[in-house]
Amino acid sequence: MSGPIATYLDELDDVLAFDPRLSRRVRDEIESHLCDTAAQVGEAAAVRRFGRPAEIARAYAEAALPDRLRRSCVAAALLGGATLLLMQLRSVILDIPGGTDPLTWFDRVGLVAALVCIGAAWRMASHGQIAAVRRWLHFAAGSLALSVGASLLRAYAASGDAAFVLIGGSALVELLLLGGLMAQLARLDRYARRLAV
Repeated sequence: MSGPIATYLDELDDVLAFDPRLSRRVRDEIESHLCDTAAQVGEAAAVRRFGRPAEIARAYAEAALPDRLRRSCVAAALLGGATLLLMQLRSVILDIPGGTDPLTWFDRVGLVAALVCIGAAWRMASHGQIAAVRRWLHFAAGSLALSVGASLLRAYAASGDAAFVLIGGSALVELLLLGGLMAQLARLDRYARRLAV
């Protein structure tokens, strides 16, 4: 397709390049509307009536932002819950004693800090405070990374090579979930930069 509609849709794609899935959805929807209108008044008139691509794209991005916030909070909550469960599983199966060593302290403090940050992010998300949600979720991710690392080192130190499969498997789950959270945060950050919020 070439002409005013194609040019308009390409401009929309450029503005929404920060979220390819949203860009495809918007492009399909807008293209349908423009083609319907163009059948009656021509392509150039249809494009003029529709509005500037940047304004349309911003409206779609703003409408999608609450869902992006919710997904980021859910990813953080899943990681926090999984970290707690896997930490307990390793402690019970490997019979890791509680202690006052630095690894135990980092493990517990990191997890508690992360859960507090996740709770704060949920609260801020319900009030639409995007910048605060982003900050709290970044703190949560850092705290969870600290907790996961300390927990894995503690488990490995307490059990040696015999429990490598349990430690490695649980580490893989936690690292995949941490990667998922980081991907959600990267998308949220792209939205925030694009919308300047």
